[in-house]
Amino acid sequence: MAALAFVLGAWLDPLAGQSTPFDRLAYPALALGLIVLELVLWRRPRSTDGVITTVVLASCLFFLGKLIYILYAPPSGHSIQAEMSESFFWIPAVYMLSLFIPSLRLARSVTLVFFAAMTLCSVGYAAVNGWTPQTGGVLFGLTELLLANLTLLSLTQGFIGYKDRLSGIEAQAQVLRRLVHTDLLTGLPSRLRLEGELAGAVGRGEPFTLLFIDVDGFKIVNDTLGHSAGDHVLQEFAARLQSPLAPQDLAARVGGDEFVVVARGGSSARATALAQRLLTELALPFTVSAHQLQLSASIGISVHPEDGQDAATLLRHADAAMYQIKRSGRNGVRRFDAALDEELERTTLLTREFQSALPRGQLSMMYQPIYHLESGELCKVEALLRWTHPEFGAISPSTFIPMAEASGQIMPVGGWVLEQACMQAWRWHQDHGWDGTVTVNVSPVQFAQPNFVDEVRQALLLSGLPARRLELELTEGAVMQHPALVQAALHGLRRLGAEITIDDFGTGYSSLAYLRDLPIGCIKIDRSFIEDLASPRRAPQYAVALITAIVSIARTLDLQVVAEGIETQAQLEAVRGFGCDFAQGYFLARPIEAQRLSELLDSARPGAQPTPSQQLN
Repeated sequence: MAALAFVLGAWLDPLAGQSTPFDRLAYPALALGLIVLELVLWRRPRSTDGVITTVVLASCLFFLGKLIYILYAPPSGHSIQAEMSESFFWIPAVYMLSLFIPSLRLARSVTLVFFAAMTLCSVGYAAVNGWTPQTGGVLFGLTELLLANLTLLSLTQGFIGYKDRLSGIEAQAQVLRRLVHTDLLTGLPSRLRLEGELAGAVGRGEPFTLLFIDVDGFKIVNDTLGHSAGDHVLQEFAARLQSPLAPQDLAARVGGDEFVVVARGGSSARATALAQRLLTELALPFTVSAHQLQLSASIGISVHPEDGQDAATLLRHADAAMYQIKRSGRNGVRRFDAALDEELERTTLLTREFQSALPRGQLSMMYQPIYHLESGELCKVEALLRWTHPEFGAISPSTFIPMAEASGQIMPVGGWVLEQACMQAWRWHQDHGWDGTVTVNVSPVQFAQPNFVDEVRQALLLSGLPARRLELELTEGAVMQHPALVQAALHGLRRLGAEITIDDFGTGYSSLAYLRDLPIGCIKIDRSFIEDLASPRRAPQYAVALITAIVSIARTLDLQVVAEGIETQAQLEAVRGFGCDFAQGYFLARPIEAQRLSELLDSARPGAQPTPSQQLN
């Protein structure tokens, strides 16, 4: 359009009687130059910045040259005002050209220089000619021209600044969106992007298959070669993960060494074949710092819509299937199976729920009496932890204790149990005059903590209970895992005054050496031996021989013996005959709440009604 304007100017100016030597030279030159630039832009679209800058520069030179020409070398017979109105109304187009492309900083500088030059030319004309009836109209026209240009230039610069700021904000927003939706280490989509893609596919009802992939043994890479080597492995792992995928598939990193592949369309058979291809690809050696690493992967599969109706459920099911592979030996593929994975899902859910069980008040204490076989007195009470979930009801300790140990929750929970048991034993002493011992089971994880002895000391100080009335129960496995550390901790507890009992004796690492060398005061015969006494099918003669041997060893080492799991009168008479010191079991008393045990202590006082302990006599 600008080239057409200059062509029309070169053609019509002579007809209108306004043609000047400057116009006759400039109009054709500019028209030809603009056509050439248009051709350059058509052939090389990436040259837009250079073309527009050239147009702005050429236009500014033309307008400035024309102004100098008509002010300082005006042609005879031509009106300066007419010449100004003919050409200078095109100047706003120059300012607009410098506005639209953010990178045209040179073009914007040219417009500023151009306006400054126009102002100097006008000031010079006014200084030379002054204000006369002949020059007044020209000076007025120059003033209007400069004011109009100043307004347009200010608006243009203001818009340019606003546009630059807006562009900068938009660029930052794009970077943030990219960072949020992209894993920076591998360049794969992040979990957030994955969840968005899955939600969209579920909403559209599209079939797809999820492959939940975990790198087997990745922790060893970090521990032995360092985290930089681990990062390199993850980057190469991500690259290998993408190579077998179809264009419509998606791979994402959702955790440290966990990845998810979304195989869109197709069947579960295709997804299984894809998983096998991935295992083959990932089984190739990784080269890191001149080391050859052989890694594998465990892959769990879930299918939409068969295995779940939402993204969270599908991910959880694929994760559960992957963990079944982990548990059965790793390096394999498994499809989610609701029947087989129900237990694992329940375990995962309960593990998460147990983390908040203590602050939510879902944990409670029960206490099981332990009676002296000769006197029939209630000499000891075993503190037992119970968990009642508002939805799932009572959860067995055999279920939640391993969860607590695996998740690390056993430390705060174990400390709470220790404090509760000590305070309750002291309340029984104050309110009921009971001077017996409270026994507390200690997890191997809790016992291995370096501050465990201090934790016991703190619980005793907090409750006021004398240390001699606290007995800590440890399994044989806990004692034998780290003998040196265990010996130091046990001697520390013994100096404190607390007693040590070995629970489930006879089922693990039974050894005369640790019974001799460690400060142990009591052993508990495992309930399995007691059960065998009443079962002819279980060869009770072996149980009799083992129990006899255990009691004989205890007598030699001056240890007390507790028989647990007493459920019949015959078992009670048998362990009494073997020479055991204490008995514990449902036949004598089940675990009960602290209040009911308080009532039991009251009934055991002289002159009270007969108690269940009289079954011992």
